[in-house]
Amino acid sequence: MKKLAVISLLLLISLNIFSQKSSDTIISNNLQNLKLKVLYFHITNRCNTCFSIEKYVRQTIDSNFANQLEQGIIDLYVLNCDLPENQELVKKYEAYGATLAITPYINGKEGKSEDLSNWAFQKVHKPEIFMEELKTKINELIK
Repeated sequence: MKKLAVISLLLLISLNIFSQKSSDTIISNNLQNLKLKVLYFHITNRCNTCFSIEKYVRQTIDSNFANQLEQGIIDLYVLNCDLPENQELVKKYEAYGATLAITPYINGKEGKSEDLSNWAFQKVHKPEIFMEELKTKINELIK
């Protein structure tokens, strides 16, 4: 019976590891309209908290900024730090593991990026507050 339990546990762990393939998302529509880039970096093997941060970022944008995303006013990047094709952005944003960054654009010029990672980890266990505060921050930057 113990062997069956151990085998089942190992199978479950291996399925979880192999199911965490790249889920990179880049939604970038129109550089001329761009006012804000929202970037969420992660590693291949993530914890529930890291998945939750991504989930709440996506929900905030999908629920409140779908039109701005479609019009190219907001770009959304969800990138795996472990993939070689993302290394340029990883270096630029000094991303390691779960990193949430936003970069404003003013008249087509890139502004100073803000790292919201610590904030995200502090708020992730209060989804309503996380999403409301992120919404407020985004609204301030795209005015």
